[in-house]
Parts: sequence; C-alpha cells; structure tokens
Amino acid sequence: MTGIQKGSNESSSGSLTWVQWTQLLVVSSGVFLSSLDVSVNVALPRISEYFYASPSTTYLMIIFYLGTTVGLQLTMGRAGDVFGLRRVFILGLVSYSLAMVAIGLSPTIQSVVGFRVLQAVGNSALLVIAPALATSLFPSEVRGRALGVMTGVGSIGMIVGTLYAGIALEYVSWRWIFFGRMPICILAIIGSLTIIRQVGNQRNTDSRALVNFDWIGAVLVFLCLTGFVGAINSATAIGWFRAETFVALTLFIIVGIFFIRRQSIILDPLFNFRLVSNFTVGGGFFSNLFLYMGSFVNLFILPYFVGEIMGASSVVLGVFLLLNAVAVSVFSPIGGYLSDRIGPGIITVSGLVIVFITLISYTTLLADSSIFEIAVRMVFVGMGIGLFQSSNLSLIMGRMPYSDLGAGGAVSSISRGLGSVTAVTLLGWMFTSIYEAKSPSVDILEAASSVDSIASFMSAFQFSYIAASVLVLIAIAASGLAWLGLERSQNTLVN
Repeated sequence: MTGIQKGSNESSSGSLTWVQWTQLLVVSSGVFLSSLDVSVNVALPRISEYFYASPSTTYLMIIFYLGTTVGLQLTMGRAGDVFGLRRVFILGLVSYSLAMVAIGLSPTIQSVVGFRVLQAVGNSALLVIAPALATSLFPSEVRGRALGVMTGVGSIGMIVGTLYAGIALEYVSWRWIFFGRMPICILAIIGSLTIIRQVGNQRNTDSRALVNFDWIGAVLVFLCLTGFVGAINSATAIGWFRAETFVALTLFIIVGIFFIRRQSIILDPLFNFRLVSNFTVGGGFFSNLFLYMGSFVNLFILPYFVGEIMGASSVVLGVFLLLNAVAVSVFSPIGGYLSDRIGPGIITVSGLVIVFITLISYTTLLADSSIFEIAVRMVFVGMGIGLFQSSNLSLIMGRMPYSDLGAGGAVSSISRGLGSVTAVTLLGWMFTSIYEAKSPSVDILEAASSVDSIASFMSAFQFSYIAASVLVLIAIAASGLAWLGLERSQNTLVN
C-alpha cells in the first residue's frame, strides 16, 4: 500500500510557501474550533444553575456530544473520500456554526442537549477531514511539519477556550461561550470557499456515488460506537452490573460483529479493514489509543489531588492545565519537523518514552509536594504528547492511499476519543474503588480530613498512575511495531 506522496502545491525547495501556510491556517481552523469546546466543561455549573437543571441532566451535553462525535467519524471520513474532502469539511463548518447560534438561543436545557448533537455532527467532520485535507495539500517532505502545526493550533484552541470561558462567565453570559465562536466560524467558512476551493474535490459527484455509499454500514458503526460510549458511561454512573450497562455492551458487541462482517463482503465498504492490518497503521492506531488512555489521568484524577490533598485553588489547577496545553502546542510542530527530518518512527517512540517516565514520576509525589514539582511534570507530559501526536499522525496519514485520506483521519481521531472515554471509566473506577476499600467511611471529597484517609488517597493515586504508565508502555510497544512496519515498507520500496 502506498501513501500519498505529493501535495497540491508542492514547492521545489521542500518548504512551505505563504499560500500553503494560509491554506493550512484555514484547514487548522476546524481543529481549533473543536478544541474550543473545552470551554463548555468550564461552563457546566453555570448552565445547570441557569436552567435549574441537575448536574446529571446537564452532563448529557457531554455524553451526547461525545457519543455522536465518535459514532460519526468513520462515516464522515468515508464521505470525504467519496464526495470530496472539502465538501464534507464545509458541511462540518456549517453544521457547527448553526449549532452555535441554536445553542446560544436555546430556551431549555433539553434544546441545548439536542443542538449539541447537531454540533457533534459538524465536530466529527472537522476532526476527521482536517488532517486529511492537510495531508492532501502538502508534499511528503513537509507533511509532518504541516500536521504538527495543525495539532499545535488545536492545543492553542484549548488554551484560548479555557481563558475565554473564564472571561465570558465573569462578565457576560454562558451563551457567549457559543456566540463568541461565530466570527471564527464565519472566517473559516469564507476561507474554505475561497482559499482552498481547488482542494479536496477529487471524488465522485454523480448520483451513483450517493446510492452506492454504505448507508447501512454508517448506521451500524454509529450504533456500535455509541453503544460502547453509552456502556462505559453507564458503568461509571450506575455500575458495571446494571441492566442498562449490559444492554449497551450487548448492542456494541452484536452490532460490531454485523458491521465487521458487512465490511468484509460488500464491494465498496465504509471502511477497508486492510488499511489497519499492516504494522504501521495498526500500530499507530493502538499507540494513540493507549497513550490517551494513560495520559488522561491528568485531567480527571490529578485535579482531586491538587484540590483536596494539596488544598490548592482552581486557579492553580488551571495553570497546571495551561502549562500542559502550552507544551503540547509548542512541541507538536517540533515533533512534526523532526519526523520530516529523521522519520516519524523514532519521534513517536521518543515522545511516548517521555510521557512514560513522567507518569511514573507522579508516583513519587507526596501529600506535601510542591506546586513546582507538579508544574514540571505537566510540562514534560505535554512535551511528550506534542512530539508524539504530530509524528504519529504523519505516520498514519503517510501510509494512506490518496483515495482513503478521510479514513486515515477517522482512524486517528477515533483512537483518541475512545482512549479518553475508556480512561475515565477504567482508571476512574480503579481510583475510587481502591480509595473506598481503604477508607469506606470518609468521602473522597473529604479525603484530607484525616491522616488515614490521606494515606488511602495517596495509595489509590499512586496505583492509578502505575496503571496509566503500563498503558503508555503498551503504547510504546505498539508504536515500535508501527516503526518496524514503516522501516520494512521503506526497505521494500528501495529494493
């Protein structure tokens, strides 16, 4: 299988021209808009208060959004390959923009949740098509650099989203969390209609493409992935051995079997599983999956340590998350540049090793550890993730045929989403279970109230980070296989 070798605007010197930088900025706007959604998490308490809605109801904004995004990504990737990457990208921008207006004007919490589904339709297209468009735009010599810049822009979106959310909630209304994105949405749509109008229109436009598109497969994969997300969210909320969890898991397994079977027998499948059967793409998928499973502990376990055990304010926690995001945004372009110069294989493994060593170091933290000790660790985790994610994306996209770039974007995006969701369930369950077994009479939110409960918390904290480190170790092994597959394919081409 041969990956894409040339972009639409290749420069003879192997560097990016100002036209290409402008096109990359337009494409990256999709990832930037998606990353801004971190602001919604900050606004959840304010939204609950405004509508007099319980947290469990407001939390549906996240569940529906995440489930729909993950469930539609494979379909959006295939749609981009069949109908044109640019067309699906613009569809995503329009859907996302309409959702921003609708959510901002919503009169009830139910309508907010409903329009979040519309936003997720657009978000799934943006996340999948952006890397595919970036890959189609640039030659292989600078592909890693371009993808590194794009992922760095996404990290900047998280920074901007967090800071903007604080300002909007302080001075205006939660509705401006959504209204405030409209200028960027409009600029992105205009740029897509003008600056990249000659890009990504390479596929079928006749009625037969619409008829032959695997709509049944699209429904099956949506039910399969949303069933998985629903199952793990149900397990987290009400328990593993409840009927709702069992039904969702059963749906995931049965529908998943039907989907895989269908893809193996139809002539024009929604997803060609042979794309992930080689070491390079398959290893890239699983290394991405296990990295996000392991590194996600910093987003849902570390805050409890900072707030409850260290007694630090939410401002301090915000600074920690900001340092992590800044490190990712800085080192993503560096990782992309290095992957162009010395190859993506060694950079992906190096980034993962940095994350692994840093996560292990979290187990040496004590209840009286300093803020500086955590800040340094957050920077190094961000550094490793930044180096990894741009080079791993370049590795996966570089092995995709030009006709399957959308599928490549889906492979990368789905692995991140599933990794993050799974981490919350498995590691979160492990963390709370260990603590409750050691200190059943003290609520985890009051863990700092006694010496024994602090010891129980630290034991659960350390064990969770050991488990997270093991997951990243698996990611290193998978990335090593991807590197081996890349070396074999390159040697085959030379011979």
